[in-house]
Amino acid sequence: MAFTFILDLWNKWNIRGFVVLSLSLQVTLILFAPLRKRTASRPIIFLLRLAYLMADSVATFAVGLISHNQGNSSAHAAKVDEAIQAFWASFLLLHLGSSPNTITAFSLEDNSLWRRHLLTLIFQVGAAVYVFVWIFPSDKSLVIPTILVFLVGFIKVADRTLALYLSSFPKLRESMLLDDKSGMDADSSRLLE
Repeated sequence: MAFTFILDLWNKWNIRGFVVLSLSLQVTLILFAPLRKRTASRPIIFLLRLAYLMADSVATFAVGLISHNQGNSSAHAAKVDEAIQAFWASFLLLHLGSSPNTITAFSLEDNSLWRRHLLTLIFQVGAAVYVFVWIFPSDKSLVIPTILVFLVGFIKVADRTLALYLSSFPKLRESMLLDDKSGMDADSSRLLE
């Protein structure tokens, strides 16, 4: 009896709960990310790091729940408007790329994880397209807003991945060497004049 109640509660609120949790984590990061540079308090830094790491995982898990519900005709599954689910998939993709600019990477070592973010981009876009293919042939009520949010989310995730790639150690070293060479050429040309 209690198990059935918990299962029904999970089936009814799982996607909604994870969308709200993802939004809450994003708001937390936007409001409190500047604190990480100004404070030395380990508990605050720990909570910010936890929110930073959970934000991507929660958004990814929520898109997985949405794509799992497509074509799932379980009698226990609560019915959620399918057009809203497609919009949520795009919205969660936007969450993956919309970490505040002050916290694109929590530490310098996180920049080396750009390949993981690229893989996340590929799979999240694939999952969102999968949801679109299931939903939009039958329900076209939110097609335009969903596609617009999807495009913005794709651009944001691609921008974040590119920023991490360009700030990874090999790219930083390469750009520093190029700057040094160009600086030497300018100095040597001044000496020759």
